[in-house]
Amino acid sequence: MKEETIIFAVPMLLFLASLASTSIGGYIPGKASFYAEPYHPSACNWNDNGTFIISVSDALWDNGNACGRKYVVWCTPVSEGIFQNCTDGDITVGYLVTVVDYCGHCNDLTMLLSQEIFSAMTNTENGSIQILYEEIFI
Repeated sequence: MKEETIIFAVPMLLFLASLASTSIGGYIPGKASFYAEPYHPSACNWNDNGTFIISVSDALWDNGNACGRKYVVWCTPVSEGIFQNCTDGDITVGYLVTVVDYCGHCNDLTMLLSQEIFSAMTNTENGSIQILYEEIFI
């Protein structure tokens, strides 16, 4: 059984590495870090949004039109051939988050996840992670 798992894992890791470098089927590669409370007030003028929230960079902000948009975000266990420390160890767990804020200082980051979402994906000591994300229309 172990050999079957290992044989399956290698092609899966190669597949995931390819996802991290291109946009396939709506999944877009990006980079995320986190921010901590207080989460409000925010640039979207929302007050209590819970913790399934993100602050987005210029790449997604769309002059404020991003407020309320929803994305599913995944930690990518392999990025550019380098293993990341994703909590789940794979890409099967995605988190549905809502844009509530603008991150003008994000520079090379795509988004800041709430600390709760980031720590569900990886250890906060990692600082930033490679992600895949997809906008969801609900």
